[in-house]
Amino acid sequence: MKRILLVLGLFLGLSVLSPVVYAVERLVVADAPTLLTGLVGIAAEKGYFAEQGLEVEIKDYKTGDDATRAMFEGTADIATVAETAFVFDSFREKDFSLFATIGSWDNEVKIVARADRNINSIADLRGKRVGTHPKISVHYFLSQALLKYGLTMRDITPVFKKAGELPATLEAGEIDAFSLREPFIGEAFQRLKGNVKVFAEPGLYWKTFSLVARNKTLAERPDALQGFLRALRKAEILVREQPREAASILAARLNSTPDKIAADLDQVKLRLGLEQRLVYVLENIAAWALDENLLTAKAVPNYLLLIDADALRKVKPNSVTIIK
Repeated sequence: MKRILLVLGLFLGLSVLSPVVYAVERLVVADAPTLLTGLVGIAAEKGYFAEQGLEVEIKDYKTGDDATRAMFEGTADIATVAETAFVFDSFREKDFSLFATIGSWDNEVKIVARADRNINSIADLRGKRVGTHPKISVHYFLSQALLKYGLTMRDITPVFKKAGELPATLEAGEIDAFSLREPFIGEAFQRLKGNVKVFAEPGLYWKTFSLVARNKTLAERPDALQGFLRALRKAEILVREQPREAASILAARLNSTPDKIAADLDQVKLRLGLEQRLVYVLENIAAWALDENLLTAKAVPNYLLLIDADALRKVKPNSVTIIK
């Protein structure tokens, strides 16, 4: 009896001293690295995903459209994407949902022109060859910027190429300008040694980057997705309370400088949310795509059916203002 009690005591003692080992869940994230997806990079760098019991692999893609392709093909569980690419996906894919926004800015996309092409304003783009990546946010911004100055896409010669190809195309002189975001704007500066002009239109287009996943992932892995969002929530707090540290992390990820990123962070909103305004923006972009004959469909999807707020409500309930 004493021997049994001794063995039991040793077992209980060892169980108290032994660390509890939890199963680690793995998530693959297809990310389009930009300031608006910065919470993902910060959470990874600071180890916030690991704190949630997650092993997160981040795969980088040039655009959100490329990132969602990876998700639909099954090589990623989550993708980061801007509204425009999400809208085009919504016309050809049904089995996926947007489950949180993570960053927004009304001055991310800009028009960059060669300084030797006599372009002093966006109005001077008439008759010029202007490059952009088709059917994503930079294409939408170009269309809206032209409209502000009394032009349409038919008043320019659009050159549609992948975003990563356009800085070299501008350097070669094959186009006069392009509509893009960082890091492609910075690359153009480097390639042309500053021989460029940049035209910004703050307030013209409030761009948002969001997280999307297949509906099966949302249904079968709620704990992992909530843990993922909790890690981003912690990154959001770091941006607010330690902006210089956040700027340093993002500068390394985006091949920029801490001062440049810190200045941009004063304008950018890196935070989790699902606002009613998002539905209005999605509907406007869908209407634009149909008006421009970029789609063969006739009806705009019901975007409320493509938004799943369950995970975010568990993590940050007050940030969900979408009404269904």
